[in-house]
Amino acid sequence: MRNLGRALVLGALLAATTAGPAAANNNPNGMSFRSVGWFKGRSTVSAGSITCEIPTVTSAIGDGSFALGLWNTLGVQTLYFPDINNPFANPCGVWIQMQNNLIDQAIVVDHVSLVFKITGAKRFRRLGIPTRNGWPFQCRRMRKTTLFVGARLNPINSTQDTSQAGAPNVAFIQLLPVLAPETIHCLRDVYTQISAAPPTAGGFVSLPIVATATPVGVSDAGDTFKANPIRYTVNLRHTCGNGRVDDGELCDPNAPSTCIGFCKIAQGETTGTCSHNENIGCRTDADCSGTCMAPNQPSECICVY
Repeated sequence: MRNLGRALVLGALLAATTAGPAAANNNPNGMSFRSVGWFKGRSTVSAGSITCEIPTVTSAIGDGSFALGLWNTLGVQTLYFPDINNPFANPCGVWIQMQNNLIDQAIVVDHVSLVFKITGAKRFRRLGIPTRNGWPFQCRRMRKTTLFVGARLNPINSTQDTSQAGAPNVAFIQLLPVLAPETIHCLRDVYTQISAAPPTAGGFVSLPIVATATPVGVSDAGDTFKANPIRYTVNLRHTCGNGRVDDGELCDPNAPSTCIGFCKIAQGETTGTCSHNENIGCRTDADCSGTCMAPNQPSECICVY
């Protein structure tokens, strides 16, 4: 028994001395390489432009969830998320703040792993949508993805702030995209076959998607560090077709009277504008009578004249 115990100890020591660089699990509780959280910068959004500030440790605004339309928001089509060209798709947000707490060693961020899950996905199984790990089986290839990014975090005792984040050992990286176009397209194919009626009537009004992000970096010594995971929630709203006009909708195909208005003509004029949309010119009330587009397409719940 004594010889056996000595052999086991020698075997453990040999394995320790022949091991390669430290693996990505050598960062307990995110102490050396830390994900601080999700943030966004200050923004100015107008009809013609979107201006965003890159967040810093003193100006960053907390950002952990967002909601937009599954197809469009106020007529602007949802292509991916975040979309720097879409004022309704959090164009200035979804930044990860990372922190290096090593002394005398920088960390270069290599990539960020993303894993997706739909909260309450099991409730749709009875409607013929199989799921696994909280994700529709039809979109299984898109449940995990990797974004390769680049950022250098100087040591905690460094005096050089090369990232302009406000601290030498801190960097902000915007994840573009979190939800890729093919992911949104697949979710549409799967879930828009379900009615937009209230959940009590067998339909659904939103898909709460939780994205878990885990940054991975490499130190100057060649050690790989995996940061603590952080989560972001994207709520894809799908309400068109439920018989009422919700916020962000101009009409509803099951409430046809919502596209009907009257022509407002000032005294002495021959033309005017429609009561429910001043961008539409008219001569008679008939010019202000439109139809709502059918649901489950990019122009759902938009009035057409």
